[in-house]
Amino acid sequence: MRRSTTSARLITVIIAVIVTPLAAGLLATGGNTWLFAYGQYAMASVDLGRFGVPILLQAIGILLLLLVVLTGIWSSAGLIAVGVLTLVPLVFALFPALLLQAYRLASGAVPREWLDGLGYGLPLILFPVLGTMGLVLALVRRRPEPAGTGLSIGGLIAAPVLLLAGAMLLSWGLGRGALAALQRNRLDFVPDAAAAVLFGVLLVIAGIFVTRWSAFALLLPALALLVLSALLFVPRAFLPVLSALPMEVSRALSTLLLLGGGTAAALLYFAFTAVLLRVRKQSAMVPPAGAPSVGYPAPYPPAATYPPAATYPPAAPPAPPYPPTPGS
Repeated sequence: MRRSTTSARLITVIIAVIVTPLAAGLLATGGNTWLFAYGQYAMASVDLGRFGVPILLQAIGILLLLLVVLTGIWSSAGLIAVGVLTLVPLVFALFPALLLQAYRLASGAVPREWLDGLGYGLPLILFPVLGTMGLVLALVRRRPEPAGTGLSIGGLIAAPVLLLAGAMLLSWGLGRGALAALQRNRLDFVPDAAAAVLFGVLLVIAGIFVTRWSAFALLLPALALLVLSALLFVPRAFLPVLSALPMEVSRALSTLLLLGGGTAAALLYFAFTAVLLRVRKQSAMVPPAGAPSVGYPAPYPPAATYPPAATYPPAAPPAPPYPPTPGS
């Protein structure tokens, strides 16, 4: 088992809890411009040269998220800390009325675009993913042995299914909550929407956790997300896909993709696959407890025992002095 040092854990936690919310905020800030453009022009007549700053903000946000994933090489603590942060966006998704209070309390202190991203559910497709990645890395450090062929093949099938089901359920819950708010003109707790969000997050976590046994399980979902994100720029192909989905799903899913969530998640999947393979290789090189360290010779064998020395006869008594003394 390869344990991280205390300093590595502390540094990665500090980096993760600061950088990850900042990265999500940058994604939301750049993505708001894309939301407006898509709503106005459906990306049919948009001059991409005018979107240099939004693209730059989103690129920086994605790079920061990749940095957080790379810290998993030194310690899993930072990624696990991001998973704990999931409680914040999850509470806001389950109880939308709290978001209005957040707008009032954070007015001027936090950019409005960041709160918009929170309301759209952008952190919910990033924070649980990163937290589960940290948990997987921690388990791999303890037991780096690869799983059997059956589990590896099963993971290649299970991960896309779980992630797809989780994304659909999460999108439906977010869209259902937003639709209910528009219909009632108030943000109420919607039980079915809250349940969908909660179970959707759990399915996404399960889909990432499958990599514990199948290291390459996220490659197919990553490619699918990149293709789906690219279809945003081909409205003739993307809009029919949206129209085939329930209204609640299409509304939330398109928003998350325009915010850059799909591209960010796909690149995180690729980066995590590389980090997972690196950590597994490093941990497998560490000998188990009690074994001699690699690179040093084994202890010398115990000294050989020799047969007892042969016994000799007792020494003869000393000879009398010479010449003899008188009277002897």
